[in-house]
Amino acid sequence: MEQQRDTDLFELLLAAREARQQRKMELVAKGFHLISLQLNIPGLPKSNASLKEFIAIVDEAFKRFLLSHNANNQYSKKLQLSDEAGDTIYYLFQASHFDAWQLKELTEQFEESFSLGRIVDLDVLSNEGVPLSSGKAKACFICEQSALHCRQNKRHAIEEVRLAMIEAITDFMLKHKQDKMLNDVAGFAVKGLLHEVALSPKPGLVCRNSMGAHSDMDYLTFINAIASLSPYFMEINRYALSYNAKDVSAALPVIKNIGMQMELAMFETTNGVNTHKGAIFLMAISCFAMVRVIKRLGYLKITAFSSVIQQLTRGLVQRELCAAGKGAELSHGQQCFALYGLQAAGARGEAEQGLPTVLHHSLPALNHIINKDFNSYTDKDLNHLLTPVLLRIMTINNDTNVLYRHDKTVLEQLKSKSLQALEEWEKGCKNSYEQLVKWCNSNRISPGGSADLLAVTIALHCCQTEYIRH
Repeated sequence: MEQQRDTDLFELLLAAREARQQRKMELVAKGFHLISLQLNIPGLPKSNASLKEFIAIVDEAFKRFLLSHNANNQYSKKLQLSDEAGDTIYYLFQASHFDAWQLKELTEQFEESFSLGRIVDLDVLSNEGVPLSSGKAKACFICEQSALHCRQNKRHAIEEVRLAMIEAITDFMLKHKQDKMLNDVAGFAVKGLLHEVALSPKPGLVCRNSMGAHSDMDYLTFINAIASLSPYFMEINRYALSYNAKDVSAALPVIKNIGMQMELAMFETTNGVNTHKGAIFLMAISCFAMVRVIKRLGYLKITAFSSVIQQLTRGLVQRELCAAGKGAELSHGQQCFALYGLQAAGARGEAEQGLPTVLHHSLPALNHIINKDFNSYTDKDLNHLLTPVLLRIMTINNDTNVLYRHDKTVLEQLKSKSLQALEEWEKGCKNSYEQLVKWCNSNRISPGGSADLLAVTIALHCCQTEYIRH
């Protein structure tokens, strides 16, 4: 029974190959050179979900390769088919515009440059129906000798070769997905910071149209600072990907080390102005947690994200605030904590609790408001949608920027006015918000800690949307 099944499959395979050849000849007869892309994997099955995904990546890579060598190297048509012989893609080039041998040379260059080029077959058929061959022999996937010689001498079992290729494709796909994830998370971090500063007007905060409560920084100061920070998010993400220990608390010193490099880059860019010190800490640990959770689960589970943040920063308030000494050498956060205690725990306290302001307030609010792809909103619409999210943060956040530069009375006034502005905003009235903006700007009240939490909220929303559980 099994032998009969194998015979039937073999006959179907031969029939599919014959049908393909006939189809190719019909296509080139219409004045095209044809490049066919398929995978050179022995054994069965010739196609499955993983192989389809892999050939789609090869397709995109080959298209970029062609255009990178000449912007005019664009095929006229592309046909995709899947049958018993596997998945294949046909690229049709007008014979009057292209030389078949030049196309053949490009296919060979691609196979040599692509990391799994020995698994890829790019065959060229001229418009005259002649298959082009350079005569070069491909190397065996296992032993590096001539593949043809190995096949003729049966040096490797078909199952051995197939297994090696499937394992290589699996590793390739994993790295491809991981690279995309690292780039995505870094992009979400930068997007959060950019959208925060772009939101305008804001109470006391730098935005496109105002310096807010500040006199030493403006919109371009922030843009330049964000540009200086952006490369470091990839460094944090790569570290998070490589970190395999169960206990993540040991990762914090490395993250902080990268964070200090980010601060230096920021200060060099801004001529000593602190635009993002708090945001650097919050966004750095958030990037680490996002990568770690997606690596483990395949999607961003918010409760798992919060747990990683808590583990990462366990005991931070005690170590860096409670145990701090006295004197002018203390940071602003430490000086503030010495005066107001846990109410002034700031970003450290927020992190040690797993970012509750974001997870329980601002992120649910943003998720509720946003009902389509974040990138599809207009500037005006997004500005309108993000403002109440910022206000929601300001109503509950014990912003140490405000405590340090003012006092508890001003902080409570800010929270009360923010709540009033939020309630009226949700009813369609902006008067209280406009008054809040004027009050903060004129009294030099800058809720920078709330702005940092808004940036993290935006980054998390984008990540959660892209890496959703399926």
